Amino acid sequence: MELLKVLLVVYCIIFLFNVIGNSLVIYIIWKKQSSQRTSTDYLMLNMAGADLIFGVFVLILQFLIFSILFIPNSYKIIFDDVLFCRLFTTGDIALAAHVDSTFTMLILSVERYFAVCRPHSFKKWFSKRNVKFSVVLCWILSLAMVLPRSSGQSCSSWSRDLVKTLSVISMVFLMVTLLIIAALSVNIYLTLWWKHTTIQPTAAREIQERKMKKRVTLCVLAVIVTYIFLNIPLYICYVLYVFHLITELETVVKLAHITIFLSFINSSLDPYMYSFQNQRMRKLFKAIFTCKEREDLTQEQTLGQ
Repeated sequence: MELLKVLLVVYCIIFLFNVIGNSLVIYIIWKKQSSQRTSTDYLMLNMAGADLIFGVFVLILQFLIFSILFIPNSYKIIFDDVLFCRLFTTGDIALAAHVDSTFTMLILSVERYFAVCRPHSFKKWFSKRNVKFSVVLCWILSLAMVLPRSSGQSCSSWSRDLVKTLSVISMVFLMVTLLIIAALSVNIYLTLWWKHTTIQPTAAREIQERKMKKRVTLCVLAVIVTYIFLNIPLYICYVLYVFHLITELETVVKLAHITIFLSFINSSLDPYMYSFQNQRMRKLFKAIFTCKEREDLTQEQTLGQ
């Protein structure tokens, strides 16, 4: 019981990092003039929003789980109230936000690939209009993958066959996503490190290029590695449970807590990792945390990416 209390406190601490990081990303991008927002800005804005929604509803779900243990009559409200169950107990909103974040990360990887490896085609495929459309499409696809899970008559009356089918689709989707992101990252890495520029670099230019290469490469690798290690366990655990490969209730509950917790951490890390590769974002984070004057903050927002 004490361990559960400690876990809840840890959830709250990580949730604060989630809210602070993702809210700052949303604020920074939102404060920019529309003409100054890039395609990357819109994708990062969508990912920050999805990660924030995921964090909020996962924390609510954890409070519901703990309330069952500490409040005797809470079970009736959590599972018998249809509206309450649809919004919170099923975790559908959190799952939809998680899937949307994954779709967005995939598009962001493709966007960075075109920006680095195929710059001449970048504006054609990643105009602001196309990126906005892709953001809307991400949410539509996410909801389409998640909502059928709750098509039963009650909160717990999901179709077992439907859940199995969606579990397989989710696992295939995850693996394909990871393979695509990995392939794009390798291409970005090779282009940044091995493609020679036609301009003869000076010593200062060479140093600056190496710093940029290292920063971008490390950021991409960090995002991929953390996503793999922090999200794959959740998908694997879900599939194992659906196909009855894990039957002991205590084991299922423990694995669910661990895997959801890892995914929860990932949603909180994203804004900080992406800020490391963006000079403007780093300066604005520093400006906000050190309480700089509003005039300085406004001046920083005019800096290029």
